[in-house]
Amino acid sequence: MILVIDDSREFADVLSRELTRRGYTVRCAYSGQAGLRLAAETAPRLVLLDLRLGEMSGLEVLDELRASVPGAAVVIVTAHPEFSSAQAAMRGRALDYLCKPFAFEELDPVLAKVFGEAPAAPPAEAPGETAAGTEMIGISRATQQLRALVRRLAESGVRAALFTGESGTGKDLAARLFHAASARRHGPFIEVNCSAVTESLFESEFFGHERGAFTGAVSGRRGLVELADGGTLFLDEVAEIPLSSQPKLLRFLEDQTFYRVGGSRKIKVDVQIVAATNRDLRAMVEQWAFRSDLYFRLNVVPVVLPPLRERVEDILPLAAYWLAQASARYGKTVSGFTPETEIALLTYAWPGNVRELRNLVERLVILGAEGEITVDQLPPEYHPAGSKADEALARAHSLEDLERAHIQRVLARVEGNKTKAAEILGISRQTLRTKLGDGG
Repeated sequence: MILVIDDSREFADVLSRELTRRGYTVRCAYSGQAGLRLAAETAPRLVLLDLRLGEMSGLEVLDELRASVPGAAVVIVTAHPEFSSAQAAMRGRALDYLCKPFAFEELDPVLAKVFGEAPAAPPAEAPGETAAGTEMIGISRATQQLRALVRRLAESGVRAALFTGESGTGKDLAARLFHAASARRHGPFIEVNCSAVTESLFESEFFGHERGAFTGAVSGRRGLVELADGGTLFLDEVAEIPLSSQPKLLRFLEDQTFYRVGGSRKIKVDVQIVAATNRDLRAMVEQWAFRSDLYFRLNVVPVVLPPLRERVEDILPLAAYWLAQASARYGKTVSGFTPETEIALLTYAWPGNVRELRNLVERLVILGAEGEITVDQLPPEYHPAGSKADEALARAHSLEDLERAHIQRVLARVEGNKTKAAEILGISRQTLRTKLGDGG
């Protein structure tokens, strides 16, 4: 049985109807006290718990649930993601958390973990829903806005999109989310690393060739664009396409037609193109290193993935996600991170972004013992630098202390600019002032 505790009757009822349609038994409570009574009576296997409930906070309800129904899995659901809720989930008090609004398919990993195979197959995907393997983890405002933008762009039916951002920010994941949210989601997703395609092989790789087209062509072969027909072709590192080959790609983008090498028959396909790069394409255009017409053809709606250091509140959720994945993969029972380790993760600059965080967590799971990961297990470069803000974090013990110290750390990073700090933290300037306990 699933228990939904949310003071928004509309949201709770919509969620209940969808879960019931999928074959689950669902009860709803619209206050914390009512939810605790229902939990005691029904012993649910899963509780979907709103963070803000009016007369008592979701975290207070969570603490009582842990005592009254310790076997229940709890997922925090909130439209107001906060640092403290992330901390609560990371400390093992909650299984996971979701940020409203979310696609119902974002619940699938949770349902699978709690119930195993779902009792009834979900309905066919609709545009905008998230397929397995395309989850974009994060509670920051930047990540929520990015998820919404990628889905809107995909649902618009645009034929080409360009994702830019530093290496390791998750451009490939964004591309898969774009594909999953588009009308072509049931078609193939073909990924190509453009830096591995040489100038001499470009036409053959992209458009295929006929038998006898060149020495060694003993049979015909379909190219990447033909393999992607009806789906998405993901051009990773698009800036590495040789300048002499770019007009060939541009011609294909104009009308989605091409000739195989050595062929005389024009072939037409239906493909959407997602390109990604960590380079400044506009600067490359100005330097004549990338064609301007191809750049503008790809850059219909610019999508920039922010670096991890600018969405600090995503660090712990991502770390917990990769920790669970790695623990399951390597058969270890790693319960989480100590507060000191969390401080170290929060204060590191992450030049390698999400990829670096994932690799670090996997390494810690492989090489470490079971239980909590301690700060001593971290490589030296990940230890806090020792600034006043870091020292405040190191002295923090309660969640409230940790939250306040983290805010001070962000303020120090932006030289006291509260507007910028509030933007990074994903809260309003007034909320920031309230949390700091000052009047301005």
